Amino acid sequence: MIRAGRDGLVKWDPTGGATGTALVSIKSWTLSLATEKINVTCFQDTNRVYIPGMRDVSGSLTGFWNSDDMSLIEATALTSPGTLDLIPHSNDPSAATPHKFSGLAYMDAELDTDVEGAPALSGTFMAAGPWTLPAAAMARLETLQADRDRDRARAA
Repeated sequence: MIRAGRDGLVKWDPTGGATGTALVSIKSWTLSLATEKINVTCFQDTNRVYIPGMRDVSGSLTGFWNSDDMSLIEATALTSPGTLDLIPHSNDPSAATPHKFSGLAYMDAELDTDVEGAPALSGTFMAAGPWTLPAAAMARLETLQADRDRDRARAA
């Protein structure tokens, strides 16, 4: 179901645990789940041929500077990763628990102050370990993999 992003949420636990607290003054986030493609093109192929490699989990956060929450700034100095939870809609009545993308991450931050606006705070993150997708997506992936395995077994 499509819902407005106004109830999105970003949580951060600097210890790498599961008790993240909301980062305040965040207004948007992006998540990239790009999978690298490895070129395996050989002589006499009629086009380039690729196979999937590793998924690269990374993304960005944007919001406003808020002196009451220094979490993102503090995260940039950590030498061990924290847990980042990205929740597209925290009040989805059709979900028993909020759909979330979650995993260990390293964070970077940037502060942009302009005379014509509120100071903006942005950051980037990159995975530092396995990430989980929303439960519905994980269940669908398991079904797709089982179907693919069954089809391969029939073809063999």
